Amino acid sequence: MSANRVFFPNLNGIRFLAALVVIIHHVEMAKYWFGLPNIYRNSFVGGVFGELGIILFFVLSGFLITYLLLEEHRRTGTISVRNFYIRRILRIWPVYYLVVIFSLLILPNFHWFDIPGFSEHVDEGFLVKCLTYLSFLPNVGYTLYEHIPYATQTWSVGVEEQFYLLWPLLMLYAINRKKVMQALVGTIAFYLLVKTATVVNYIGNPGVRSAEKLWLFWDHFSIDCMAMGGIGAWLLFYRKEKTLKILFNKYLQAALYIILAVITVKGLMLPWYSKELFAIIFMVLILNLAANKNTLISFEFRPLNYLGKISYGLYMYHNFVLTIILKFIMAYGLLDVGSITGGIIYQLVSIALTIALSALSYEYFEKWFLGIKTRFARVQSGDEVSVPPSAPAPEIPVPAQPRTA
Repeated sequence: MSANRVFFPNLNGIRFLAALVVIIHHVEMAKYWFGLPNIYRNSFVGGVFGELGIILFFVLSGFLITYLLLEEHRRTGTISVRNFYIRRILRIWPVYYLVVIFSLLILPNFHWFDIPGFSEHVDEGFLVKCLTYLSFLPNVGYTLYEHIPYATQTWSVGVEEQFYLLWPLLMLYAINRKKVMQALVGTIAFYLLVKTATVVNYIGNPGVRSAEKLWLFWDHFSIDCMAMGGIGAWLLFYRKEKTLKILFNKYLQAALYIILAVITVKGLMLPWYSKELFAIIFMVLILNLAANKNTLISFEFRPLNYLGKISYGLYMYHNFVLTIILKFIMAYGLLDVGSITGGIIYQLVSIALTIALSALSYEYFEKWFLGIKTRFARVQSGDEVSVPPSAPAPEIPVPAQPRTA
């Protein structure tokens, strides 16, 4: 492996797992939208399941991005904010704009693709929707108006992009002043302070739509969960051995996996602050999976590694796939998706075809951009697509300096 690469095991497997639970959640949601028997409203699949997947994505993203930024600063003495932005653009924008343009400008012109309860509202605030979704503010558009069919999942990508816009600047400032942990904790504290204010405002003004929307926007703007992943990266990067020894304890790992299983199966939610509870659990488990030789569970299998690499496509394309499949099932009476057998078949077919579409996208669309992306990476994630021989990556000077927080 190249000297300028940072590799953590199991992270691709975690990415796939996060995408998978979101897909399962949305399959039931699609049945709910079309008035078919479902478990979207009355089980863990419809309750906590999807949220767990999103928070896992957020914490994982915060962990990896923060660690790579810390490592880049250690090796080069700075962080290239420009190159960071270019890398994010090349990774996120092509698939994002493909999905948004189809969902916003093309599919609404064909009634066959209509989704009841949503398609009839596409024209409402259409200019604002175009401005927000095309400027990477889908979470704003989602707050103000009904979801855009087939693009409901883009809100979380928008939140991540807004996080990416701020994070390298904050990390560069914090590292230079040796106040990385203060910046991480400060981000979480600021977020929670504002969130609490929106919760109090929402509770104190029942029925006031503006109070509800303000809370909805901030609740979904989960930068505290990404900062929690950053704390995990800080603990690992600066080798906080005493803390890591506690977090790597096998009994703690087992307890957290059991707690996570109970939360999932029972659909348990902590009022207003479930995301933060999930983020703490995921931060500890990601640390163990990425850096603990004695991790209780491993996702380091070749098929899972590949599925993790295409997980962005899995997340972005799955709504299109599962909805079209459901429309064909309904049009031709192919399955009783309300039965146990029919529901399982619908789930499996949706997952399989989403994987197929995502693999095609990755191999014949995304890889071209990923190949360019590596030219702007001073430190790369270990599973990045290699730069073609005609455009070698620059050598990375590694200054000898201690890792001081």
